[in-house]
Amino acid sequence: MTTEVTQQPARTNSSLWILIASFLIPIILAYAYFYYGGRPSVKSNGELIIPVVDIHTLAITGKSGTELTEEELTPHWRMLYFAGANCDSSCQNSLYNMRQLNIGIGKYQDRVNHGIVHLAEPDSEFSQLIEKEHKTAGRIYTNADNITAISKLEKDPDHLQSIYLVDPLGNIMMHFPKDIDPKLIHKDMKKLLKVSRLR
Repeated sequence: MTTEVTQQPARTNSSLWILIASFLIPIILAYAYFYYGGRPSVKSNGELIIPVVDIHTLAITGKSGTELTEEELTPHWRMLYFAGANCDSSCQNSLYNMRQLNIGIGKYQDRVNHGIVHLAEPDSEFSQLIEKEHKTAGRIYTNADNITAISKLEKDPDHLQSIYLVDPLGNIMMHFPKDIDPKLIHKDMKKLLKVSRLR
């Protein structure tokens, strides 16, 4: 008597790959949407930084000069303003806009914060301004020699005036010139946070 052997179909890992793709594809699309344009009619209002600048390369520290933990350096999405010893009207306007944008981002508020990168010790007037109006701003430190990758993005490399956007991975990926309407910054941020799975 002949015993018939039934051939079993080869097992595949298709289910595993589908699961992996379901997590990776939204992240890839979110960046593609901004870096390369998800749809021809959509563009960012801020200026994309390509290639991105890794915030870890800027030698940023706490006030005492100690190295920051990863959570302190990139806690969430973050708006940053690079400031010198004093804060002129343009600086004050940018700090105000960052604070208001952080409040106005609504349901995404817990995914965004804002901060000041001090390139020099703030003078008394600037210190008073921070104490009075910007207590919620994170404060981190470096010096001008460490930020050439940022300086060259400005029209005047000796006078940084843009608001910079950093993702939770530490990529400085967009900046908003000083004269841009804050409503356009708000629009960009809501659009990015909506499509991004990053925290």
